[in-house]
Amino acid sequence: MTQLLVSVRNAEEADAALQGGADWIDVKEPSRGSLGAADPQVWREVVQTVSGAVPVSVALGEVADGDVSIPAEAFHGVAMAKYGLANLAAQTDWVSLARRAYQQIPTACAPVAVYYADAARANCPPLVDVIRFSQEVAASAILIDTHVKDGRTLFDFLSCDQLALAIAQIQQSGAMAACGGSLSINDLAKVAGAGADVLAVRGAACSGQRTDAVSLQRVRQLKATLHSFDGEA
Repeated sequence: MTQLLVSVRNAEEADAALQGGADWIDVKEPSRGSLGAADPQVWREVVQTVSGAVPVSVALGEVADGDVSIPAEAFHGVAMAKYGLANLAAQTDWVSLARRAYQQIPTACAPVAVYYADAARANCPPLVDVIRFSQEVAASAILIDTHVKDGRTLFDFLSCDQLALAIAQIQQSGAMAACGGSLSINDLAKVAGAGADVLAVRGAACSGQRTDAVSLQRVRQLKATLHSFDGEA
């Protein structure tokens, strides 16, 4: 069964997502980019709100944005953490740069690698290289996402067959496959049908735009729709 991850920007949104049935709570600040990092204080507040009911993950921004020191204690209660690899494809030493960034993640917190489907716009490494890197840092999952949030979705860059192949390659490497990319409720069947382990949403869970508040009712509707594909609704 495909699990539902909802990205939130504060504890209030985390509570709404949790009550709506989210299987994962992800913390990010959408005004800071596709993987914009929220302040560690927000992480702590979300972890306290979720109180172990579901796993919490955090976005850490882009490796290319430079080194940002994050104290290890900030990751307390965080199950997974991810950096983006945008604007690294042309750098011959991108693996070293990314490895250095991922070394900030404590061993108790599982790394997540990210592949941007809009690779040409994101200037990110190809999927095969991201998979290889994910194995090097022992990532537990790879997120397929879009870097530029301009209304175009994952399926503007990958067909259903291409997505299914990418998911299979990720899973064959031993990692979970998560899919985001401005997905709407109408995309859920395609993502679940492609075999994704986790479906990641932000805008589809909000009352309006992706910068608006997460809606409990929207999350509940997304979860019910996912359940319907497994004959559970």
